[in-house]
Amino acid sequence: MIMSRRRPMQQDRKPDDRTPETARRRPGRAEREAMKEERARDAGQAMKEYEAERRAVLANTERLRALRLARDAAAPAVKTTKGTK
Repeated sequence: MIMSRRRPMQQDRKPDDRTPETARRRPGRAEREAMKEERARDAGQAMKEYEAERRAVLANTERLRALRLARDAAAPAVKTTKGTK
């Protein structure tokens, strides 16, 4: 049996049923340029969101570090002694 790479036909479609509206068409030059510009805008927006989130994480880390250092400075120092064996 020879296997074909063609897709099996859908039961409700006939081979001559293909019209320009249903056929896949390639976008024109203007459409391709518009899609490129849209992708570039999306990439720029995503980078802005990423950087804003990163700045927020860094600010929160600095705040928590300052709180931890203040807490440690206010707590009495605990002496640790090395145990002898």
